[in-house]
Amino acid sequence: MRTYYHPLVQKTKIELERLDKLKHVSWDEWRKFNGVFLPIRTEPKLRRRALKFMDMLIKKLEENNHSIKFEYQRCHIEMYGQLTEINLRQKYFRKRIKDDESSYSRNTYEKSNKLEFQVGSYARKGWIDKKTKRLEDYLHRIYDYVEKDSKRWAELRKRQKIEEEKKEAQRKIEEEIVRQKVIEEAKFNKLLADAENHNTANIIRSYLKAYKAKSFTSDNLEIEYTKYLEWANKKSDEIDPLILK
Repeated sequence: MRTYYHPLVQKTKIELERLDKLKHVSWDEWRKFNGVFLPIRTEPKLRRRALKFMDMLIKKLEENNHSIKFEYQRCHIEMYGQLTEINLRQKYFRKRIKDDESSYSRNTYEKSNKLEFQVGSYARKGWIDKKTKRLEDYLHRIYDYVEKDSKRWAELRKRQKIEEEKKEAQRKIEEEIVRQKVIEEAKFNKLLADAENHNTANIIRSYLKAYKAKSFTSDNLEIEYTKYLEWANKKSDEIDPLILK
């Protein structure tokens, strides 16, 4: 019976089969692979199980309005706006070997026939085949774990956003208070300057009244006197804020 995979699973299957035929897969090719295809790292003998597991996972996600999303050259489950990195690999077990002749020991890695599914980017959590339980049996537990973790992060970020909005609103209030203080101070300084200028203008006018009483001995002096009065009155009006300009 033919198996019909999800389109993304089928696309990954075809690409993995192409890579299987290459003698060497470069780092750049793997980097491109990671940004487009499902993260499946297994030998061909485990490939069918791995593809089927991913197919079941993706279909369960989509049934619940969630999806797979590629970001930062990595594959993620997207739930409630949160991204959880995923990885499906063939499990390798580290084994420490001691050299009898040199007495030194070294690490080596032995591949197994077990599948391991991991979530997270730093503190990863994984599920692996066991003697009595296969990875496929953990599918619902994996889904529930990612859903619970995504909800927790979504709620946390929602609270953080509310706090940030409150801080931003408070910052704007404080900025407005400072702005109003600056405006008030500028208005008051202008008031003082206007009052001082008005007072100065009146002092000039009072002086000019006394100045008008001055007598002159020649026509030339009287002409200068008239010009001076015109200039002085004009200056007093220029500095007086109550005179319409």
